[in-house]
Amino acid sequence: MHIQNYTEETTLRTFQFSGAQVTFGNQLKLTAEAGRWNLNSANKQSNLNDAAGKTDDDAANYQGIALNGTAGKLYGGAAYRHFNSNVFTQTKGFEKNTDEANIWSVGAGYKFDKNWNLYGAYAKNEKAEADATAHNIQLNYKGAQKANKGSWGAYTAYRYMGQNVAFAPTYETFLNAGVNNVKGWEVGTEYVPFTNVTAAAYYFNGKKLDTDRDAELLFGRVNFWF
Repeated sequence: MHIQNYTEETTLRTFQFSGAQVTFGNQLKLTAEAGRWNLNSANKQSNLNDAAGKTDDDAANYQGIALNGTAGKLYGGAAYRHFNSNVFTQTKGFEKNTDEANIWSVGAGYKFDKNWNLYGAYAKNEKAEADATAHNIQLNYKGAQKANKGSWGAYTAYRYMGQNVAFAPTYETFLNAGVNNVKGWEVGTEYVPFTNVTAAAYYFNGKKLDTDRDAELLFGRVNFWF
């Protein structure tokens, strides 16, 4: 089951878990979730993924609650998520002997018109001592629609992804290329050359949070939808 994205694009993590989810409400929605999450699904460039690979206990108990709402052009949400596993006791940057991750997050966005959309989000892991926060702000222009030949979209964003809170960042350069624990600027564009075919390119330039070394990535792909 997919962990609920609060306010859609404003989430800082996204992953699949085994369990149950219930949602109440319409414009204001309350979502409660519980289950188990495979820690090996964490970003490959993270302390958590490294620790999970050294133990047989590779799943964490998970409980979460999220509140999402819309009011005209404004949308926003907040969430609290709790993970429990012995793996956290061996994860670099967490509090000594802790077997928990307690993460709260908030996000909000505004749709200026049919073309422009600005949003941001912030998250913090209260059980981590290092790389414990993550935030993002992104400006979107238009958007590629796979059923609409010739449609396109572009964005620019600033990302700060602490690895001990952004376990599995949703952004394409992080999700598909394994980048994590960085801060910097990103730009991207998507285009539909033919119906049900999308072409995309993303570029990130910044610094590693733990070493301050340069971090740069150019990522592109073409998708065929059937």
